[in-house]
Amino acid sequence: MVATNTASLPIPARGARTGRPGIQLWYALLAAACAFGLAAWIYELENGLAATGMRDVVSWGMYIFTFAFFIGLSAGGLIMASSAEVFGIKALKPLSRLGVLSAAACVAVAALMIIPDLGRPARILNIFIHPNWSSPLVWDVFIISIYFVFSVVDLAVLQQHTTEPARLRRTMRVLAYVGLPTAVLLHSITAWIFGLQIARTWWNTSLMAPLFVVSAVLSGTALVTLLALAAERWGGFTLPADTRRWLRGFITMALIVDLFFVGCEYITVLWGNVPADRSALDLVLPGGPWAWTFWGEWIVGGVIPLALLLVPRLRRMAGSLGVAAFLAIAGVYVFRIELVVIGFINPLTQFPPGIAVGTYNPTTTSFQLVGRYSPTWVEYGIIIGLFAFFGAIVTVGYHRLQLASRSPISSQEGRPAREETVHSAPDTPVAPSAGESPFSGEQ
Repeated sequence: MVATNTASLPIPARGARTGRPGIQLWYALLAAACAFGLAAWIYELENGLAATGMRDVVSWGMYIFTFAFFIGLSAGGLIMASSAEVFGIKALKPLSRLGVLSAAACVAVAALMIIPDLGRPARILNIFIHPNWSSPLVWDVFIISIYFVFSVVDLAVLQQHTTEPARLRRTMRVLAYVGLPTAVLLHSITAWIFGLQIARTWWNTSLMAPLFVVSAVLSGTALVTLLALAAERWGGFTLPADTRRWLRGFITMALIVDLFFVGCEYITVLWGNVPADRSALDLVLPGGPWAWTFWGEWIVGGVIPLALLLVPRLRRMAGSLGVAAFLAIAGVYVFRIELVVIGFINPLTQFPPGIAVGTYNPTTTSFQLVGRYSPTWVEYGIIIGLFAFFGAIVTVGYHRLQLASRSPISSQEGRPAREETVHSAPDTPVAPSAGESPFSGEQ
């Protein structure tokens, strides 16, 4: 979601599959999913938050960790795309407008994700009427609002083709330099919602903001990669070979740094062996009740993607980049689950009979000494609806903005960019250009 001085966006590939029946079916599926999500939300409004799996012990659940996930996707998309202008990475310029679109869609969905978590949505107005400026939650609401407005302006600027070329390039460069720190700030503030909670040691770490930013770069780049690959297959977009190599390099380095940060947290807790810290980590490590998050993050979302990205024999396989990007996104989502839910599992006070769960059930106790959380169909339904809403924004935006066919201003001498690109199949080795990719010789 960043203004960059874009290189040529390629013309639609010959024979691109953009038939009407297929797109109509896709829209029908998205509309059905959105309708299901809306119905689930109406049910929640009628029955209250008791219709969800959240209770007084685990009071943040699927809405919040999905909110943090989408914020990361949005910020990461902007950071990745802005690098094309700020750091002069020409290979990423064909993805600038796609990155802007995905970031705007993600931050819009993230903002909507908060509404069902409130239970009584009208109370969101209190944040604006009576803001508590000492709360990171208020900071996050305002930075999300500013970020969304910025993304819309940024996208509008990128669509200008009648403006004098030199002036347009200057405007885009200014927006790029503003957008990069804005994206970092967006995800840092979201991280501080957790990291500044002194009483919850699982969250209270100075690494929270850097970890969130790195995971945002990872998931945002992976999302733009998936969107570009999907657009190449069904939307007439062409993904140049150099761009593929840079995307592969971005995902690989971000994934390595992300796992390094998480590993540093694990080692610190294990070495210190503080009971409160260790009790939370033990839930996640192999043998614990939430060990599936460990395997999901480290193996499914870590080791397997790295193998697909780094092992020469595997990375030459057709579809390896797309599979690696998808698994990396899944790993980041699992980390968000681990972060949010595990922070609540062990209550701050654990004295008999426990903490009231907020609902009465004559067959079981109404108190909990240890938190439990399982999302209900209501939460799944709302999340599915919002994912579908994201898909609708990206699909409509891609076609309305004609991202596959419009050719932006060339970075050289302000002349219109040539509408020529060489399409390279994912499984065809391509000779690297000197100094243009951190993974020379890669696909």
